[in-house]
Amino acid sequence: MLQNANDLAVEENASGWIFDEAVRTLRRTYGATLDTLRIERLVVGIFVTAVKLSNGCGGVAYTPPELIERAGRRVLHDYATSIRGMTAAAVAQGGDIGPFSPVIRLATLNALSVPILDALSRGLPSNDAVVYRPLVEGRRVCMVGAMIPLIDRLFEMAPSEVLVADKKYETLAEVKMATIVPLDRLAETLASCDTAILTGATIPNGSITGLLDMMSPRTAAVVTGPTGGFVPDPLFGRGVALIGTTIVTDADRTVDILSEGGGMYHLFDGCLRKISLPNTARLRELGLQPATI
Repeated sequence: MLQNANDLAVEENASGWIFDEAVRTLRRTYGATLDTLRIERLVVGIFVTAVKLSNGCGGVAYTPPELIERAGRRVLHDYATSIRGMTAAAVAQGGDIGPFSPVIRLATLNALSVPILDALSRGLPSNDAVVYRPLVEGRRVCMVGAMIPLIDRLFEMAPSEVLVADKKYETLAEVKMATIVPLDRLAETLASCDTAILTGATIPNGSITGLLDMMSPRTAAVVTGPTGGFVPDPLFGRGVALIGTTIVTDADRTVDILSEGGGMYHLFDGCLRKISLPNTARLRELGLQPATI
């Protein structure tokens, strides 16, 4: 848990409950088949980590810069673990497979979740204007992790106010219209907002647990971004009302792009498909109508 809203650094164990619950859900779904899948390709990119499994499914996850900084110190001294060929179950279950193990684990969970998310999202709307409007219109919205394209779309849905917090000053410089929230006021802001939108990057950097704890019981929590592309059970269990994420549709091309220094934005051109997963029970508890086409 965050002791202070300024403390948004990588904490490898802070998101462990999410990983562990996701593994249990995947184990129940796959059964013995889970132990037959292996890591076929892996790239730890500058911005994004990706894996391709032996069944052709792929998963991506944001590579936090803090993790890269910490990993740099270990790379000089640690023996390089050969991850390609390992079972996906072994990677997903955790353990130290090198300095990038948390983000590799998350990308693997996302790859394993592809068939499940594909089934869950079938027939559901994915258009931002449709999905987000019930959670935005006339409401005070706080975003943690400035997602510039989404901020622009939020203002088209007539919120009463949009507040944005991010520790990267260069990203905040691109924010228009929204109110910038200093990190030392983030806790009180989250406690008073109607809707809180967290980037999926809060999962690998370990801050998501503390951020959820800061919210009011009446806050509609949203987790969005490709990094959150695993089975929704762990986040739904913590009261998250909506998950907006993606499914990797071309695992080989994804790995190729990232191996050449590409980032998440490059993947949206033919490698990712956007999906939205509503927690219907939570939305109704908040008096919000789930989006429909």
